[in-house]
Amino acid sequence: MKITRRDALKRGGVAIAGASFLPFWLRGAAPSNTGTGRLFFDKADVPRIRANARSVLLGSKFEEWAAASPQSIASAWETFATTGNISGDLGTFWAEMEHSAVVHIVEPTEERRDALLAGFENAVALPKWDYLMDGEETIGLMRAAMAVSRLLFVREALGDDFSDDLNERFLDSLAEKGAGPCFRMIRGMNDPEGVVGWHNDPEHPKINDFNMENWPTFLGGTNLRATSTMGLGMAALALNGRDSRSKGWLDTAVESAHSVFSQFTASGNYFEGLSYSAYAMRLLLPFCEAHHRVLGTIDWTDAINWAGYVDDVATMQAGEKADGTPDVVNFSDASSSIHPCVGSWIQARTGNPVAQYAAEHFAAPGYFLDFLWYRPDEHSEPPREALKNVCNDLDWVICRSGWEAGDAVLAFRSGNPANHEHADRNSFLYKVYGERLLNDPFGAAYDRRDPKWTLRLTKAHNAVLIGGRGHQYHEGEEGVNAGAANAEIVSFVDEGERVWWSSDATHAYRLANQNVSKVMRTVFFFKPNVMVVFDQVDLQRVEESVEIRYFPDNRDGMASVSKKGAQFELKRPQATLYGAFAANTPLSVRKEKIDFSEDLVAGVTLNGSENLGEYPFVRAHSSRAKRHELCTVMVAEKTGGEEAPTIDIRQRGHRWHLEVNTMKGILNTEKAIPEMEWKNES
Repeated sequence: MKITRRDALKRGGVAIAGASFLPFWLRGAAPSNTGTGRLFFDKADVPRIRANARSVLLGSKFEEWAAASPQSIASAWETFATTGNISGDLGTFWAEMEHSAVVHIVEPTEERRDALLAGFENAVALPKWDYLMDGEETIGLMRAAMAVSRLLFVREALGDDFSDDLNERFLDSLAEKGAGPCFRMIRGMNDPEGVVGWHNDPEHPKINDFNMENWPTFLGGTNLRATSTMGLGMAALALNGRDSRSKGWLDTAVESAHSVFSQFTASGNYFEGLSYSAYAMRLLLPFCEAHHRVLGTIDWTDAINWAGYVDDVATMQAGEKADGTPDVVNFSDASSSIHPCVGSWIQARTGNPVAQYAAEHFAAPGYFLDFLWYRPDEHSEPPREALKNVCNDLDWVICRSGWEAGDAVLAFRSGNPANHEHADRNSFLYKVYGERLLNDPFGAAYDRRDPKWTLRLTKAHNAVLIGGRGHQYHEGEEGVNAGAANAEIVSFVDEGERVWWSSDATHAYRLANQNVSKVMRTVFFFKPNVMVVFDQVDLQRVEESVEIRYFPDNRDGMASVSKKGAQFELKRPQATLYGAFAANTPLSVRKEKIDFSEDLVAGVTLNGSENLGEYPFVRAHSSRAKRHELCTVMVAEKTGGEEAPTIDIRQRGHRWHLEVNTMKGILNTEKAIPEMEWKNES
């Protein structure tokens, strides 16, 4: 019998070896929960942290970290010392320090203590902790913030084994290499006109060739503000009473934290997608928690709609990945869910039982705060039924049959531009029976010179092309910042098991083609396995062709595409999506693959050795006309289930008669927004 993680969480824990060495700060020391000035945990929390390391949720991750030799810290440092790569290889070093510190709290040894101290000494001796500069001054983003949080955490893990001399040198570094650079970064975000000029540090390998002229403006409005905010805030708290600048730094960090929180909608949605809200949270929450522990002057439960954010985490789930970790609605560059610490903090501070459920079922362990904040005995409740069909504040539609791994999820991207976005208005993904039968691409390049930049474009999505072109997008001159394309959900009807909506993307396409006067997509979802997609495209002056593309997930190379006439099949190992096209003009239906050579920038060529993957798709290409109506009917079936369904589509004036097995319907396009009358027949 297969035991799910949910079952296991109810049954018990995972055993680990007992501690063989006690740091000085645990040898008979009296526990204290208040007044210690500790930012992450108190001595009295250690038994709970150790129990968390034995829990089903965190046990396997702890065993993975504990299996690494303490010498992995020195190895990571040696790699960084050789390459000087402060972005990648120094990040690996910080991860090794973080993991080893957790292990040392749970299973302290002299060898691990010495390795942590040696790594700490190396980090303190570094001349700088980040790779970005403003003029001649270092500014602090991801690497400086990581240095601040990891070193402060390691210091607490070492306790009294951390010498006064090292502490003094560390606090000096914390101010000059951590707080100062992070403060200058936030100052630039707050006052872009006062920036001298952001650029990469010439002493380190070049990270990219992006034009950073506008980075202070747009980074200040993204989740990356959270990195500098956390670095500055944690450093300021640690330096409180020691450095005269600490109060000003702390005030700036608090103000900046509220600025990040203001990026969330009133309902708790986040415009960059779940991965990026999760990143912001895992950075902001330790600052909020530390501020509460040290000063307690701010009620952070008022910062955003926390219940709404938990609902958003639930809404953006998409079953499981092949490794059993949460799969997510991956609009833009999103690819992962929250860490358990996020749900645990929200539960602890707000009492939300769905946050506990999210920590245990919608999260993947892998962050040191998971072990500090998780409380396995708290009450848990699954998401409410109303979240099965959601049109959120961002005009993203996510509909599902449930939250189990094999349940259906259909996620549709309308709405406004966003950092990390793709050119994906009116595109959607569909997952059922554990398979992404219609996929939103993962792994799109951040650099325009990389051939995988193509995966950002409309042509790589389940979307519409007009005259071979997608909607407006930029050329990546400044990285993956937002474009200008807007779309809008103009109708949303929720009848539970039947739900449909219409999205107007005229603005997005007209920015790229002034000939466009209307682009509307209407989706009817009859749970869990029937979809009707109706596309309407009107052109003003010149007749053009219209194309629809549908991509199955082929990251593992196990998808196949076939077609016969106007019908097609997208196959994955556990399920098949059967479909049929029809239009008011003659259609050509073909199966193809993305050709990455089409979008290469000058000077970039392909030699055939690149590991770009294969992206097969089926496409329906219409004849040239000024008015287009294209209908796609799709049915998903489990592998080994019933025979291929019968799909019939017939147009009679404004009415499209649809039949899928025993289901019949009439799609009426007489009004501005299509309407459906659909019924089951025995």
